[in-house]
Amino acid sequence: MSIKSKLDCPECNMPIYFESNLLLSGQSFSCSNPNCDVSIALTATDKDVVSNAFNKFEQIRNNATSQAGHHET
Repeated sequence: MSIKSKLDCPECNMPIYFESNLLLSGQSFSCSNPNCDVSIALTATDKDVVSNAFNKFEQIRNNATSQAGHHET
């Protein structure tokens, strides 16, 4: 699952939009301000850390969804 998200540019505070799967595959994402040259990407080491975090998030989300579907009677 890919998570679409944004973070504020550290230079100009405009949003930087990114998708988790593309970020993990090595793609970089640029600031939405055309006058700003900031972009984000992950190093090889960071990819493993972020990938593990996304996997844990997905497990938690799936568990919460399945538990919400099982109502006690």
